Amino acid sequence: MLKRKNSGGLAAADAGAPGGRISVEDAPLPASGSAAIPTGSPELVERAIAVSAEWPGRLRDDEGAPGGLIELPRGIRTVVIGDLHANLENLIAILEHDGNKSDLDSGKAVFILVGDAVHDDRTGHMREQAGSIAILDYIFRLIVDHPKNVFYIRGNHDTFDHRLRKSGIAQGLEFRDALTAAHGEAFVEAVGRFWDSLPVFIIGEGFVITHAGPPRGGLVREEIVNIKRYPEKYHQLMWNRVNEYHGNPSPKEYGEKDVRLVLDLLNQSADTFFIVGHNPLWNDGNKIGVWMDVIGIRNHHILYSGSGSRAPYFILEGGKLVLKMAVEFEPEVYNFG
Repeated sequence: MLKRKNSGGLAAADAGAPGGRISVEDAPLPASGSAAIPTGSPELVERAIAVSAEWPGRLRDDEGAPGGLIELPRGIRTVVIGDLHANLENLIAILEHDGNKSDLDSGKAVFILVGDAVHDDRTGHMREQAGSIAILDYIFRLIVDHPKNVFYIRGNHDTFDHRLRKSGIAQGLEFRDALTAAHGEAFVEAVGRFWDSLPVFIIGEGFVITHAGPPRGGLVREEIVNIKRYPEKYHQLMWNRVNEYHGNPSPKEYGEKDVRLVLDLLNQSADTFFIVGHNPLWNDGNKIGVWMDVIGIRNHHILYSGSGSRAPYFILEGGKLVLKMAVEFEPEVYNFG
């Protein structure tokens, strides 16, 4: 298990990319299938698009295209990783933790990334792009090298849209400019198509996963599979936030009734784990990165695996959920006198 400094950077990575991040050149590569493809090559993205279209359990929409829903078979050991927001070292820490990498390489487990791998979300670092470029390159190799075992759900930051802003920063546009400078326009165009091609919902044994939360009014399987036909629900699956303060919900907020309705419409039991990312509730003083039974909603969990967290992840198998942490915080030591 890696140890993290209280400042948020890995002790062994402080000399790397800006903000204590490691570059893709410094990171251990995934397996070997993509080794012959140069970093920054559009071919790598095209391969990832082709792989994602054939992910096991991905249903086809009414036009025969890869749909928005993946249904995993029973008995699959599933590792769920929350939003990373340009934190490649946390992704690597999770892969290297507790035998996860060997399980991935041997095909014993599938790994699900819940979206938002890019765009550093730390105050003072939101314009830094090196971490986003590095983690994107790394994830493409993971997908290509493990075509049946690494899945990615689309999040709201998986876009170059000019409307995506955080703290007034147009992260979508600024990342597009940086990625173009690093890898070229053809690579950027392919990345946009990759994001547009991604699913938005996964149903497994005893769990469902989406990036942000259930849409108001619920949705059924046919709508998820054909999600591009339902732009409002497509948007909500990537953008909704939990009604944290139990007030009158806005159209962009969901509550327990919405969670229960979606599970009911999808013929899932009331005790199904409903897992999302997107909305870390840091105001409660949490320093782990996971919020269980959010606002009292039983088995509704928010998972954030990026900066400021202990790189948490879930293991789901046989209808049971286990929470693990891949990074330790070093205790703070104070000297007086």
